[in-house]
Amino acid sequence: MEKTKMKLLRVLDILKETDENHPLTANEICEKLQSYGIEAERKSVCRDINTLKEYYNNESDYGYEIELSDDNRKGYYMCSRSFEDWELKILIDAVWQARFLTEKKSESLAKRLRLLASLESRKVLQNVTPVKSYVKTNKLKVAEHIDMLLIAIRKGRKVKFQYEYTDTNLDRQVKFDGKEYLVNPYSLKWRGDRYYLIGNYDKYDNLSFYRLDRIVNFSITDIPVKPAKEVVGDNPSNKIEEYVAKSLYNFGGEKIHVVLRVKPNMVDELIDYFGENIEFKQNGSDEYDVRVAVNDGDGLYFWLLQYGENVKVVSPVQVREELLKRTQKIKELYAND
Repeated sequence: MEKTKMKLLRVLDILKETDENHPLTANEICEKLQSYGIEAERKSVCRDINTLKEYYNNESDYGYEIELSDDNRKGYYMCSRSFEDWELKILIDAVWQARFLTEKKSESLAKRLRLLASLESRKVLQNVTPVKSYVKTNKLKVAEHIDMLLIAIRKGRKVKFQYEYTDTNLDRQVKFDGKEYLVNPYSLKWRGDRYYLIGNYDKYDNLSFYRLDRIVNFSITDIPVKPAKEVVGDNPSNKIEEYVAKSLYNFGGEKIHVVLRVKPNMVDELIDYFGENIEFKQNGSDEYDVRVAVNDGDGLYFWLLQYGENVKVVSPVQVREELLKRTQKIKELYAND
């Protein structure tokens, strides 16, 4: 009985390597089974295939869509999979693009993703992904922190950690003389090639971003987490998503509405940062006014300075004044040369 079960599983593994253009006959499957030390007859392999197909036809969660090629002599192939080749390509690229994963970890994940494709597709997926073009870290710290944060969020526990920065000698130092952050973890976001914890610093009543690659001495406490509803109000998941969407360069702050006067060539940039749910009202021959919702913080001013020649703040007054203060400081910095 054990050998029969193992044979069925091996037949399934072999069929997963097939596709419409590369089917296998029952005899060819028998030959492949021999490499696993399993002797089988053509008829028994056909029975195994019919068993796998039967579960699929009965709409079971364990069935597989296996078809005979148009020319029956060419054999069987796996007709449908959990992922299409293009979907696997996107996932593999994301794995290699993630700088917080080591090269070894990325290769391991990419290999497991390729195993979900047919044998020929695996070769193509490997050949079209230039893995050496990506800069990778040598530390697994971020991956470990993601794992621990998922545990903390699932258990509803606060987390404790210190925060690092890099000094002018390129050495990593702990900020604020080793200050410990006690944080209520709510969400994890991958933005701009960095992973962030979105949570509530226990002493305050707002949300903050924390870069996972800068977190050290991380631990899960036994202290119950403060419910997100107490921090952001009803529908906390939606409120957190909105907070993240309105945070330029991952800086938090109070939500405000800003009216910007922009050049026509700024449309794509505005959509990239604020989404498509914005309206442009013409103001003059070649300028438009647009009202956007954003968090009032450093991220907003970094963005405004980046596009200073093409964007003018119309309102509110306090944003205009703060932007002018920052530009004046830049001017003074160069005036002393």
